[in-house]
Amino acid sequence: MQEKSNKKPAFRCLVIIVDYNIRDSVKEFLEDANVPLYYQMHGIGTVRSDILNLLGLGDTHKSITLGFVPREQTRLLLAEMNHALLLHKKGTGIAISVPLDGLQGWLYKLLGISSTEAVPYESEKEVKKMSETITHAMILVSINPGYSDDVMCTARTAGATGGTIVRGLKCSPAETASRFGIPIQDEQEIIIIVVPKENKTKIMSAISSAHGVATPAHGIAISLPVDAIMGI
Repeated sequence: MQEKSNKKPAFRCLVIIVDYNIRDSVKEFLEDANVPLYYQMHGIGTVRSDILNLLGLGDTHKSITLGFVPREQTRLLLAEMNHALLLHKKGTGIAISVPLDGLQGWLYKLLGISSTEAVPYESEKEVKKMSETITHAMILVSINPGYSDDVMCTARTAGATGGTIVRGLKCSPAETASRFGIPIQDEQEIIIIVVPKENKTKIMSAISSAHGVATPAHGIAISLPVDAIMGI
């Protein structure tokens, strides 16, 4: 008798960053695609503030959406999203897929109810164009407020083309905070930067050198692999 496999299905986190005015379109797309769990939050694009002020444009508001889907559905969803939200148009937005190492048990059951319909011909063609290899990385940089422009200037000099800022709190255990001199629950800015894999190390090293934990920015940078991408 063949033993039943306990191996759980693989899932991906979709990270979708678009102009805030099409936030509802992203929501409608995910609902139509039967994605049962996703989160939306507000961010700000990292075009230099002085340029925005000069042009009279103000902040570039962005919508960041995190959704969770089975691995086998990821590339189809990205291809359909590219068609529905016009991500191929410069400046509209970007959608990437990030591998997940684990999920809580109840999430496997919830996410398992997702289903896909027949694949339109145009989407099939787009799926075939997508590389099966990891070609990009998502860099996350946690910094103290007010240093975003400086960090992005450093990142651009090292090869990055842009990023998105999300504001939050850094919550560190008292022992860790004391050891590294990090304030507990200090307001933080998180910069999300998607870059070609070959540029990742250079950009992270530049940020760490100029804005690391020993500097006033208290910067901490990590990277995650991106196994599928639309919008670049």
